[in-house]
Amino acid sequence: MRRVLLSVMMLVCLSSLFARPTLVVTAGGESPSYALLTGVVTRVGEQSLLSRMDGEGVLSVFISDLLETEPNALSATVLFSYGQRTLLLSLSAKGRDPKKLESSLEQRLSSMLLYDGMALFASEDMLFVEYAYESGYATLSSLQIGDHYKGLDAQGNRWATVVVRHVSDDKDPVSLLVGTSGKELLPGMRLEKQEGREVSLSVSKVLAAGGQLGIEGFYSQDVGLYPFTLVMGVGIDLTGSALSGMNGQAGFALQFPLSMIFGLHSGFWRNSSLSMRCTLGLGYALSDTNLLYGSNALFVYRYRLDSLGFDVGVGNKYWVTELGAYSSGLFMQLGLAYTY
Repeated sequence: MRRVLLSVMMLVCLSSLFARPTLVVTAGGESPSYALLTGVVTRVGEQSLLSRMDGEGVLSVFISDLLETEPNALSATVLFSYGQRTLLLSLSAKGRDPKKLESSLEQRLSSMLLYDGMALFASEDMLFVEYAYESGYATLSSLQIGDHYKGLDAQGNRWATVVVRHVSDDKDPVSLLVGTSGKELLPGMRLEKQEGREVSLSVSKVLAAGGQLGIEGFYSQDVGLYPFTLVMGVGIDLTGSALSGMNGQAGFALQFPLSMIFGLHSGFWRNSSLSMRCTLGLGYALSDTNLLYGSNALFVYRYRLDSLGFDVGVGNKYWVTELGAYSSGLFMQLGLAYTY
């Protein structure tokens, strides 16, 4: 009996954990045009609303007042109801043929629900995306420049990561965020703060003939000076040149998400970024047992998949010992980074 009760309790807990509203769409008629509208409203409602709504209620939609003014052109009234909240929209579109009409209806309804749909679920008790524009997002809250956030849907699934790049000095605060990876966030999706920390491991190879191999590990931390981050790490060169040795490094990195230029609509640019890293270091030359001190400079392209980043970079090392100064020449670097 206890096992049965325990199983029932676990099922109840799991069902509440993944609970989401149910979408019910009804129409005031049975014509082909009503059927077309019902399909459009169902698809758009699931994509644009249910991904942003939590709870176990019923999102009811009633389509009425259908008017067909000409072939492949129609208008109708769409009433959304969720709990005590309602939203009344007037939907109209036209197209060259039935497929174009259906596509036009979907685009128009998606555009209308992007902001108007927030009237059904938005809560003042949480931090969320309030506006989406071509190259980023905005929230009417005063955040800290450089802070990293996860964008979550209503079920707590991570859709994207963003970073605060600007906060207004006006009386009414507005914080602008730029996307660094993931999908496009929709207005109304929650924002949850991240630590803004990163660990990375990379392998480098000097491009000149006989150039040395190197391995480096780095830790970086947001310090509230976006787009700069503090970086610290250790490295070792594995061949017998004058640059070979173990070293510790510290400096800064400058990161630039490419979505700021190319927008958020392309997944490639939304997940891409460029960065520059400059460090000063102190080490120990294995070949002549002398102290090393000098600098490294590196330019990196990064593509992110969720929390993982894949790096391709090119740079130069310049080190000094008691015997002289040494430059590595250009080296190429491949790396893997994890952000949390």
